[in-house]
Amino acid sequence: MSRWPADRARDDLLRTLTPHAAPFTLLAADSRDWASALFVGARHRLALALDGDDAAARAERLRDTLPEMEFDLRGGFVADLQLIVSRPGDQPVLGIEALTIEEAETLAVRRGVRRAD
Repeated sequence: MSRWPADRARDDLLRTLTPHAAPFTLLAADSRDWASALFVGARHRLALALDGDDAAARAERLRDTLPEMEFDLRGGFVADLQLIVSRPGDQPVLGIEALTIEEAETLAVRRGVRRAD
């Protein structure tokens, strides 16, 4: 069974990014469970090298739109997102840091807690 906050949220982030950023090469992905007194989630650091002739244009478009983008995470949401676009050589690289939070109902189901209705 995969751990939701880190593994599944990272996969959901990449799935949501793919239509906007592809084609790309995933250079690095680091996701770690995170929790505060009130929330459970994960912190993610991704590095994507954009491929193709229109890579620079896609990088600029993502720089402008990604912070406001709605992410389709199953049972959670993106609470914070930072994006850095760099160009080592001619290929744009997106550095993405994100905090995902697991929704309370998803957490309760995962833990086997039932709501009293």
